[in-house]
Amino acid sequence: MRNFIFCLICLEMLFFAGCGSKEIKVPDFDEQNAMRLLIKLVSFGPRSAGTAANLRQAEFIAKTARSYGAVTTSHKFKRMTTEGLLQFVNIEVVIPGKRKNFVIVGSHFDTKKMPEGIEFEGANDGASSTAVLLELIKTIKASGIQPEYTLKFVFFDGEECFNEYGANDGLFGSKHYAGQLKEKKLISQCRAVIILDMVGDKDLNITLPIDSDKQLCKMLFEAAGKSGNRKYFDYLPTALLDDHIPFKEMGIPVIDIIDFEFGPGNSFWHSSEDNIKNISAKSLKIIGQSTLNLLFSLNFVKKT
Repeated sequence: MRNFIFCLICLEMLFFAGCGSKEIKVPDFDEQNAMRLLIKLVSFGPRSAGTAANLRQAEFIAKTARSYGAVTTSHKFKRMTTEGLLQFVNIEVVIPGKRKNFVIVGSHFDTKKMPEGIEFEGANDGASSTAVLLELIKTIKASGIQPEYTLKFVFFDGEECFNEYGANDGLFGSKHYAGQLKEKKLISQCRAVIILDMVGDKDLNITLPIDSDKQLCKMLFEAAGKSGNRKYFDYLPTALLDDHIPFKEMGIPVIDIIDFEFGPGNSFWHSSEDNIKNISAKSLKIIGQSTLNLLFSLNFVKKT
């Protein structure tokens, strides 16, 4: 009898060991569709916060995410800016996971308001990360795989400042969303915030700001390595002001996946060179697949 019980215990241990070692097959990211989405976003023209073009773009983002079968909500809010009182809208797309604890994946979709005479497509700074998020939603929903953590894809409006970043200029969408987390007492449920920004450069060189969470950076490096893309990711020796900051200030682990070396000496940033000809579908693939690997890694640490 004791031998029988011992055998049962051994079988049970083997069963759970086998379950624990089973890895989820991460779905493939479709860079060609991501590129098509990017081109569509650029087609709306200059789309700084508060403009009709930006609102049309927001409607397209929400409609597209909804067509993929994801729960999609638009959150409108008004803020006084250096340009006067403006209407903003954040778009939240939720994919329920096995746990209520959630991970936020964010991108800003507005473009910088440029002086007259500068043709600015915002193909990299705005459209690239937004297209990647939309394709991530499509890929995960089409896979039929339920993620371990609930995923909240958030498209932030008003990341760009109109004059100079400050308390009342820039990061409007991320500040508003972070404030909602606090108001709804959801901060403790948020395991991580992953921001994507400027991820389409042909000469891709992701430079994680030094204030990104070290554990998340390690996880991203490992996730990129699974697809043979570790060489495209490194640290920026300084911090950056971006949409991760309002969440970092709340004590949530954050990472800002950004290529802040767009063109020689970052000369393409906020210039007419930020256009489709300087974007690569391969770069979208590298970022999209690495982010998918990260989201399915299942080991997001508890917030300290």
